[in-house]
Amino acid sequence: MMSRLNLVINGLFDLLMRPFMVQSAWPGLIAASLVASIVLVILFGFTSNPNAIRRTRNRLLARTLELLMFQHDLRASFTACGRILTANAAYLLQFLRPMAVGLIPLLLIFVQMESWFDRRPLRIGEQAVLSVELDQSKSVLDQTIDLQLPEILKIDSPPVRIPSKNEFAWRIAATGLGDGWIDVITGGINERKSLSTGEQLVRLSKTRETNGMLQQLFSPSEPPLDNGGPIRRMQVSYPRRELLIGQSEVPWPVAAFVLIMVMSLILGRLFGIRIA
Repeated sequence: MMSRLNLVINGLFDLLMRPFMVQSAWPGLIAASLVASIVLVILFGFTSNPNAIRRTRNRLLARTLELLMFQHDLRASFTACGRILTANAAYLLQFLRPMAVGLIPLLLIFVQMESWFDRRPLRIGEQAVLSVELDQSKSVLDQTIDLQLPEILKIDSPPVRIPSKNEFAWRIAATGLGDGWIDVITGGINERKSLSTGEQLVRLSKTRETNGMLQQLFSPSEPPLDNGGPIRRMQVSYPRRELLIGQSEVPWPVAAFVLIMVMSLILGRLFGIRIA
């Protein structure tokens, strides 16, 4: 079921991102954040109680004014502080249900955003490490793996066996531009790993691993590996994408969070829905 859900969400997100497949990640990040903001505002509109939010907010303001008025009276100040804490808790509780309802949709959106904004494709001449972890029933010391690479890649070093991780590792390099598949063949089984090169913003799958709910949730871009197969996980060490404001680098989750909060407040005000 998770695989089918990923197919649908991947298709919708790819359709959204298609106009923004350019060198800069900012247009795509703004568009994705806008979609997340719309989802958040809609969920708040259906699950929040505006009257209760307004009432608890006014009570919190009243308790704060009470503290300011009696700040020279120690006993009254302590009493007012307790009332402020109680009023603040009541105010925050009004947002608990909308946030609980919105958690799963926002998590799915952020997982999709991670596939687009966390890493970038290899540039021509740039190297990466392809690692293949075997199932625990197999050992790297007595197994062999054959690789078949697309024309846009070459192997820069022979495989290294890492017994502590039960994995093979190759250093590969980009020789051309485009998308391709790496065929990983062992024990008569052929598994494939996607890889992209170039400068544009594209969906990337850093890891492909065996079937499992969490694995499919956080690695939605490729179908899971067969649980009964010899390979447990395949991973490409794509370079981290740099998101710049002037000369300063900003982590994409921070930029997305700020954009979503600002857009949600603006949209909420436009449609009369209180977000905070």
